[in-house]
Amino acid sequence: MTDAASAQRVYVNIADQLRSDIAEGHYEDGERLPSEDELAAKFKVASRTINRAVELLKNDGHAVGRRGSGVYAQTPLAIKHNPFPGLQEPQCTVGAWGAGELRALDIDHVTLTSGQPPAAIASALGLDAEQATFIWMARHSTQGRPVKLTRTFVPAALVPEDSALRKDATPRRLTTLLTDLGQSPADGFVETRGRSPLSEDCKLLQIPVGRFVLDSRLTACDAQGRALAVEQTVMDTAAYVVAHSVDLRGTW
Repeated sequence: MTDAASAQRVYVNIADQLRSDIAEGHYEDGERLPSEDELAAKFKVASRTINRAVELLKNDGHAVGRRGSGVYAQTPLAIKHNPFPGLQEPQCTVGAWGAGELRALDIDHVTLTSGQPPAAIASALGLDAEQATFIWMARHSTQGRPVKLTRTFVPAALVPEDSALRKDATPRRLTTLLTDLGQSPADGFVETRGRSPLSEDCKLLQIPVGRFVLDSRLTACDAQGRALAVEQTVMDTAAYVVAHSVDLRGTW
């Protein structure tokens, strides 16, 4: 094992131990962790090694830094995100993460803008570089903690010039928004992947740049297969569990 790999193993192991201590309640949610110097003395390593271990905890949601105050333990949430909400709830509800929790979320920030969407979304909507979309964005929080962003991209051509929706940022479900625009969504296709957060994601979700987010995109189509809109859901990975049911009776 190289020196670099050995050093990495040390701070990863320390992060594992601290993560376990938090999970087992040795450090309660919101409790200040020992200082870097105190942890360095406890684990008999350099402060730089502790700094790297603590950064891992911040990135996966087990710790949060408060400027001028220190680093505090944080218990990651396990909010259930079901990419197939139309399916019946499963009989089996005990999962490795407790099957996720159903939490009431508050919408504490909304915007309505227009402009060119990200290239992948423009491609899904069949738009060229000059065609714009209207973008409805809402931030969802629980207990004062931002956990999710939803952005709905609708081609400007589908929003009539005299539509009141051009100035209405009120959050609404994708199907409701499209119905209000005189469209008839028939099918949807969901894709989810992990990625590094954009600067706007970090700012709105109040997360460190080293923490990945889940980016789930629902493309809504009409009966002819024409893409009508894309609803993007960006989730803090320290807050969400993606969950859906499967029927194992003779299907595997």
